[in-house]
Amino acid sequence: MIATINELKKKHNITIAAHYYQKDEVFECADLVGDSLELAKKSQNLNGTLVFCGVSFMGEATKILNPTLKVYMPRLGSCSMARMATPEGFDKAIEQLQQHDIDFIPVVYVNSTAAIKARVARLGGLTCTSSNAQKIVEWVLAQGKKVFFLPDKNLGFNIARTLNKTSALVGDGGYEKADIICYDGLCSVHQLFSVEDIEFYKEKFDDIVIAAHPEASIEVCKRCDFVGSTSQLLQYIENLPPHQKVAVGTEYNFIKRLKHPNTYVLSSTKPECASMNETTLESLYELMIAIDNNRAFNEIVVDPQTAQDAKIALERMMNLS
Repeated sequence: MIATINELKKKHNITIAAHYYQKDEVFECADLVGDSLELAKKSQNLNGTLVFCGVSFMGEATKILNPTLKVYMPRLGSCSMARMATPEGFDKAIEQLQQHDIDFIPVVYVNSTAAIKARVARLGGLTCTSSNAQKIVEWVLAQGKKVFFLPDKNLGFNIARTLNKTSALVGDGGYEKADIICYDGLCSVHQLFSVEDIEFYKEKFDDIVIAAHPEASIEVCKRCDFVGSTSQLLQYIENLPPHQKVAVGTEYNFIKRLKHPNTYVLSSTKPECASMNETTLESLYELMIAIDNNRAFNEIVVDPQTAQDAKIALERMMNLS
C-alpha cells in the first residue's frame, strides 16, 4: 500500500499532510507534518492536490487559506470540541452577553468549524491557536474589551489564570466582573488527565516533571511544570536531558512519537483521539486509488461567503502574530 501511495503522489502531484495526532503508519506517508494551523500555513502556496489526514475543521481551514487548492480527506473525522460550538449555541451565548450590555470581542480557537469562525469575524473577532492564544487575549484586553472565548473553556480559564484575570462561564452569570467569558466546550481527550495522575507519578518518581497541553483542566495545569501547545511541548521535551523523566498530558500518538527516552503518558488509560484515529493507512490508500480512478471522495468545500468571512478571522490572527 505504501509503495502505491508514493507512486500515486508523484503521478497526480499530490501532497499528503498529517497532523501530529495521526497514527504512525499515516504520519510516515506525509510530506507535511505539524499542528492544524501550521499545516494550513504550509499548504497556502501548494499547487495540485492536497490529501489532509486530520479532522474536518483542519481541512476547512486549509481550503479557506488556499481556495484554489483541491483538498480531500481520507475520513471526515469530526472534532468533539468543534462540534460543541454549534451556530445555535454561539448565537444563544452572544444574545446573553448582549442582554447584559457586555462590551466584548470574540476569540475562537482554530479547533472550530468554518461557520463559527465566520460568525466570530462578523462580530469583529478573530481566531487563535493554543500557542498564540495568550497574546491574542492580551491584545483584546488592551482594547478595553472583554474576551468571549470559545469553544474550549479550559484553554480560556488557563489563560485567565496565567494573566491573573477573572473568568466566567457563559450561562453562569457574573459577566460584568469577568475579563474572559468562556463558552462551555472542551476536548474529550485532554479532559481525561487528572490531578490524581500527577500525584501518582510524583509519588513514583521524585524528580519527574509534568507537562501538559492547555486544553487540560485548570486543576491539572496548576500542578504542571510546563504547559504549552503541541509544538511547544515538542520543543520543551526534546530539550530535556535524556535522564530527565517527564509525564506528558496530551494525545497518545503524539506522545508515542516523542524522541525523549524517559517519556510517560499522564493517564491510566490511553488518551487517544477517536476522530483523528478514524484515518488509517487503508483509508488513505482507498482515497489515493479513488483519485487515480477519477472517483475522489471527501472533497472539502466551504460556502464562499462563509469562507470569505472565516478567512478574515484567520488573517486578523496572523497579522497580530
